[in-house]
Amino acid sequence: MRWPAAALMLALGLLPLIVTPVLPLIDFYNHVARFQVLATLADNPLFAANYASVWAVLPNIGLDVIALAALQIVPLALLPHLLAVLILAVLFAGLLTLNRAITGQVRWPALLLALPLLYSWIFNWGFAGFLLGLGLALLTAAWWLTQRDRPLRRLGLALLLALAIFFCHALAFGLFGILIASLELSYWWQQRPRRFGALVSGLGQCALLAVVPVLLFLASRTATAAGGVSNADESLSRLRAQGLLMNRLVELAVQRLETIIRVAEGPSYPADALWLVLLLALLGLAFQRRALQLAPLAVVPALAGIVLVLIMPPALFGSGYVSDRMPLFLAMVLVAGIMPGPGRLGLLLPGLATLAGVRLLMVAVQWHGTAADLADFDAVARALPPGQVVAGLPVSATPHEDMPNRCEMYPPLLLLRHGHATPLFAIRTAQPLQLRGRLAAAREELALRPPGPQSRLRPELVVAAYARAGYAYVLLCQAAADRPLPETPYPVVAQAGRFRLLRLESGQ
Repeated sequence: MRWPAAALMLALGLLPLIVTPVLPLIDFYNHVARFQVLATLADNPLFAANYASVWAVLPNIGLDVIALAALQIVPLALLPHLLAVLILAVLFAGLLTLNRAITGQVRWPALLLALPLLYSWIFNWGFAGFLLGLGLALLTAAWWLTQRDRPLRRLGLALLLALAIFFCHALAFGLFGILIASLELSYWWQQRPRRFGALVSGLGQCALLAVVPVLLFLASRTATAAGGVSNADESLSRLRAQGLLMNRLVELAVQRLETIIRVAEGPSYPADALWLVLLLALLGLAFQRRALQLAPLAVVPALAGIVLVLIMPPALFGSGYVSDRMPLFLAMVLVAGIMPGPGRLGLLLPGLATLAGVRLLMVAVQWHGTAADLADFDAVARALPPGQVVAGLPVSATPHEDMPNRCEMYPPLLLLRHGHATPLFAIRTAQPLQLRGRLAAAREELALRPPGPQSRLRPELVVAAYARAGYAYVLLCQAAADRPLPETPYPVVAQAGRFRLLRLESGQ
């Protein structure tokens, strides 16, 4: 298969991005809002009063640098879609390039399986820096394989790319190290005779790539923070002392199963489960009839991916939801290693094309529905006086609502589309931004007097806490019909669709 065909397939795969004015990705717009604040901090008094830049060597600032450079030449309105296209294009290219490096050429089954993985559980969470780093990791692993006979050339570019992966995300760099080391083991295992010295040399070259990133990580604020590498040991000790360890392990097992079922996330949990069952049935039949096989070079990386899915702790390298990302890594390794076998493909390719096409169409139709929501959101947001400090609150019972109930992307749009200051991710060990002024004071007040453990079920408690913290307004977003917007003593300034704007008065 030639690359122009792959480019055409990628263009078709971007359909969901094209048809929606707002990308329904949970954390994504929070990051984009940070990029805008950092780019305009010196010229915006409201931002300067509520945010401060704290640039430092951090293992996940690569996308900040790219976005700030992009904002010099592209309008803010285009930035979210352009960054999403960049991330998906790098992932797609990395997956197909690695498939070519492992199997000798880009295979149609790998191409068709790659498309649904672009719209993954992790992409829906909006983990943008990690996904860009993962795409670069796949590209660099492909380079690592193809340049085996030219070690100096191989190391020279790989050293630069390894740094780029690290600055995108520390976890992506860790997965890159596991990937190339397991590829070295696979390559050595297939050699006859197996020379131990060759294995030591290959793994030694892998280790060289880690020297500078490891030193940078150890010198970063991330490593010096509590739980900077992992908080798994502390969490286990605390839960064991509270007698809640078994409950937490069961909860994690259920969550891990969900991340496997929804590795390519679509409209709903039942739809994703059905799609996965159909896909596995089709692939199982193809492998049984030897129409497909896993390249021998991909066996050890696949085994490593399975181990990571089973044992990865929830937090690592200063990042949360780490174990949720492992099924995507495993799926991409398997797709990169897939190749036709001696049997006939028959209806396999039409079947895969149908499954991939239906999946993309379902996502596109659902995402297109955000246009009506955005119109309601803008109508409510326009009722705000200029230059406000505003909080946003999704009224839901779960932290991850399926579309079309998702709300998390709207509060940051108060900043991006209407110029107000809103709470953003500002963890000094993870982002080059800190809150100051009224936003910082509000955060401290909420930490001292949180709304309580029942706040998810009783959003009126959160509204009252926001009032105590000094916010003048709060934007409520109804996440589901069975979670109605709460009755509160605060006056409604504007309301449309799922959105309600409340004016909060001190002392209530």
